[in-house]
Amino acid sequence: MAELFKIETEQTQLSWSCPSSDTTQVSELPEGRLAVIRVNRSPLNIQIWREGVPDEIASNLELEVGPRLYEETSYNLLLRGKANQPVELRHRDPVILQALHFSNDGNIHHGSINFRSQIGRSRFSVYIDGQAEYDFEVEVFPSKLDYAADYDALVADVQDSLPGLVLEYLRSTFKSGFPTDSDNTSRLEWILLLRYVIEDLERGLRYIEKHPHHDLIGKRVATRLEKLRRTDATITKLVARGKDRGPESKLPERRSRMTWDVPENRWLAAQLAHMRQTLADIHSAERKHPTRNKLRHLSILKELTDLEERVAALQSIEPIAQAKGLAPAGFTSLILQNKPGYREAYRACLVLLKGLRVEGGPVGLSMKEIHRLYEYWCYLALLRMLAKITGEPVPVRQLFSVEPDGLKLSLKRGVSHTVQFPTGDRLLELTYNPKYDGDAFVLPQQPDLVLSLHQPHWPIMRIVIDAKYRINYDPRYVKQFGSPGPPQDTIDALHRYRDAILEETGAEGPRSERYKRSVVEAAALFPYFDANDEFRKSGFWTALERVGIGAIPFLPRETRYLEEWLRKILQQGGWSTAERTIPYPSFEQLRVWREAEKESVLVGVLRKKAKEHLEWIKSAHRYYTAVTPTQRRQLITRWVAIYSPASTRSSGAVTHWARVENIDTMKREAIDTPWLPEHNRDEVQVVYTLGELQQLPTPIQNRGPGGIGKRFSRNRWTSRLGILRAMELRELFLETTAEWRLYEQLRHSNIDFTLAPGSAKLQDEGDPRGRTWFVGKHHRVQYRGAAGFLIRRKGLPEQYRSDLEEVVNILSSQT
Repeated sequence: MAELFKIETEQTQLSWSCPSSDTTQVSELPEGRLAVIRVNRSPLNIQIWREGVPDEIASNLELEVGPRLYEETSYNLLLRGKANQPVELRHRDPVILQALHFSNDGNIHHGSINFRSQIGRSRFSVYIDGQAEYDFEVEVFPSKLDYAADYDALVADVQDSLPGLVLEYLRSTFKSGFPTDSDNTSRLEWILLLRYVIEDLERGLRYIEKHPHHDLIGKRVATRLEKLRRTDATITKLVARGKDRGPESKLPERRSRMTWDVPENRWLAAQLAHMRQTLADIHSAERKHPTRNKLRHLSILKELTDLEERVAALQSIEPIAQAKGLAPAGFTSLILQNKPGYREAYRACLVLLKGLRVEGGPVGLSMKEIHRLYEYWCYLALLRMLAKITGEPVPVRQLFSVEPDGLKLSLKRGVSHTVQFPTGDRLLELTYNPKYDGDAFVLPQQPDLVLSLHQPHWPIMRIVIDAKYRINYDPRYVKQFGSPGPPQDTIDALHRYRDAILEETGAEGPRSERYKRSVVEAAALFPYFDANDEFRKSGFWTALERVGIGAIPFLPRETRYLEEWLRKILQQGGWSTAERTIPYPSFEQLRVWREAEKESVLVGVLRKKAKEHLEWIKSAHRYYTAVTPTQRRQLITRWVAIYSPASTRSSGAVTHWARVENIDTMKREAIDTPWLPEHNRDEVQVVYTLGELQQLPTPIQNRGPGGIGKRFSRNRWTSRLGILRAMELRELFLETTAEWRLYEQLRHSNIDFTLAPGSAKLQDEGDPRGRTWFVGKHHRVQYRGAAGFLIRRKGLPEQYRSDLEEVVNILSSQT
């Protein structure tokens, strides 16, 4: 352990230390803060030792220099009473003291202090035998940011939009701030200001209690004649009427009476009533929405109760209690502004109408945890960057919705809030912390930021941006990736988002038709400044281009990389963005097969001298066959495949194919071949000009059930899909993806069936249909395109089913 500072008095001794691994970090930068404050005027002999400060000046109470303390670091504290008297360490936030332990006699306090992700000053109080001994104040610095260059700029950027976003009611640290004019003051700011002015308000009202402003009011009092002091017109009229006769006669004499029910007291009474009602509302909301830490929640409720009781006590001050009603509309008073007591109370009430600004000043303000503050800043900075890139203004007052949850003021999470940037025919939407859930999700997905691109004729494309206030400086990590960066689980989360965030298409059928992935790129933002301009060489930056997932440093003084990445994405059209999306190989294969089912293939036979014929086809790049007027496929086929008989190889098989480059018709005698026409020289032939004749990677063997082949003596038809998928000749009859799906499923389900091909017909490319019947013992099934699968069973009406699993279930029940 390395000792950072010690404070010793005649009755107490306090030591603050940190793990030795952190000593280099703190000793190199001694300009932290350690201020020791007397809590009363009695003399106090204090000896102080501060790490990095000469002993000669270390005990000077006017010196406020000390070692730096850092977030997310555990410090060890030892407080001991010298004369076996119980000692105690106190703090406004009880959470910071949770890890401290006490000896049985209360003479020793020891344990761990960890500020977590809180930044700023923190004030502790030392008590001996229940009496305040002294206070000391330290300052917690961010470990991942430069305090002046980054943290202060980050706070300033966020509070420019909404000051309350950077504040919390009760935390272990605070920064100084000041009241300022605001047209959007939050309830959180109001109560922080009330804590700041409550003592001034009490002093002013207690002075008013002793020196109240009053007024004289006239009131008629029934007075015996001998006690009348003055007469007026009313009394004269009554005397004229004889009302003064009789021994007990009384006349209504007008007399002046002092009253405290004056506009100034009414105004103050109304302000106190509003304070008490607001405190009651806050207290009620806070009870309903407790914080995660029960101890802190109880402390907050106690502070609220104390404030409410203090305001209630001020309401009972007699000049205030006697003030009834409201002050006149538009009321102003020089007494409120200038008279002692009233002046202080009036100014305190006016402060409550202001907002707060974190930037030096007398108000101690608890700040949000730095990881949340960094997330807010990333959102706001990204909005400004998008506005700069698109040339669209930022809707300043509509940047976000807030959730006034008791004393918390936070950005509202969810898809209900987005900021839009229209750019020509494209719309950009930035959403803070959207939540994706529903039937398409096993677990809800909630990234920090999502930029959605809406473009005509294109599905929605999303870019996920996660703001993570975490960074790994481990040398092995830096060597691997070429730069400090976010932890590995952050990058893992980006891969998860790309896989898990789905769009429901509303279509029926398999899940590949019902759900589509919409995340095309994803990046993690982390707090790092690239001082040496080396990040461009890192694996995080190159991965963004290579696989669409990576990480980008982002701070108030380091925005260039994110802007460059966004500009590149936003300058691309829909085609380019889609081409950068990494598909699954299986999906790509499925797409290829769906295109292949639209292309017809002629499977041609060779003449008797098969080898000679095959060599001629290779050299002449031609194949011909007699015209069949009823077969329209002959004039539109895109491929020719060649069946090689057993005379050319060990067993017959489809072995070669070539793309059709041109189609002509001519008489047989016009075709130049090494052999003469055997008969019918005038017969019209379809002549295919071919590209290079290529061998199939895997020949399609002439074998059927039991391994027995069938005679192949005339041309057949299939699709390019059939050539790509078939392993044996009968599978060439399966021309569509739907037929292949059913074929595979029936085989995997061990359902007996045979294939019975129908006649080959011209396909509708927009709605390919199967021509093969799947024949079972009691059923026949054929694919009919958009209509689905036609099912025929003996003695039952025909049925159409579009769901493959339902078709297989029907067929399996009939076996």
